[in-house]
Amino acid sequence: MIDLDSPATPVQAAYDRIAGDYDRQVTGDTWMRERLWQRYTALFQPGDHVLDVACGTGIDAVFLAQLGISVTAIDISPEMIKHCRERVDTAKLKDRIETMVLDHAELGRLLPARFDGIVSAFAGLNTSSDLARFSRDAAHLLRPNGRLIVHMLNRVSLWEWLSLLAHGRWNEARSLGRDAQRTFEIGEVPVVHTLYSPLPIYQQYFATDFKLELVYALGVLRPPHDLRWIPEPVARSLGRLENRLGTHRPWLNRGRFFVLELVKRTTNERPI
Repeated sequence: MIDLDSPATPVQAAYDRIAGDYDRQVTGDTWMRERLWQRYTALFQPGDHVLDVACGTGIDAVFLAQLGISVTAIDISPEMIKHCRERVDTAKLKDRIETMVLDHAELGRLLPARFDGIVSAFAGLNTSSDLARFSRDAAHLLRPNGRLIVHMLNRVSLWEWLSLLAHGRWNEARSLGRDAQRTFEIGEVPVVHTLYSPLPIYQQYFATDFKLELVYALGVLRPPHDLRWIPEPVARSLGRLENRLGTHRPWLNRGRFFVLELVKRTTNERPI
């Protein structure tokens, strides 16, 4: 286990504060995480080595390790890594999971061409100030044909738009998505997030180093868990419909989150 020192940032402070309560906070989106797990199971094989970026408390890292996959789990928050290590110890998976405190802006510290895959779930990359650098570093770390899977907050959420309308906040509904940056409070710490639409972010930051294999929305039709007036059977039915529609416009651009599944380009496949 390796710790690398990094200066304190609002992101680190925020996630240090909520680390002890993080698992409870994300329970409502378990269905979304399980959808990601279905894709991880399909794309990675036992014996692969996967880098989990912004790993949080290690929920995904432990899942991957239980499939026989070696995992390097990194997070900017020392408290998150502390809880991750506790989860790893409880699962008796220390032989498969390496943990370290590391910002995703510092991937260059890791050995190149080391990983078969890189995953980053639940908006960790929305706090990045340099996605172009992240893309280059990720490609450098991946072996030939390695995969990068990113799960990020969408710029416009259908459910947020409907909520604004329902509360009579017409001007906010009209301007939703106009600003690329929004500030959310995490553990009472203001954290700036940059929000993207899926295809533009691919073209702007990832297309040089990666081919796009699949893109889809999550949470475009299935409601947020805090809308308790929608019965769970109805939510599940909307989720099944979303699975069929989430790869197509306009639904693709209206989810709470989107996922890009990318494959590292070879040298002769790079765009001119």
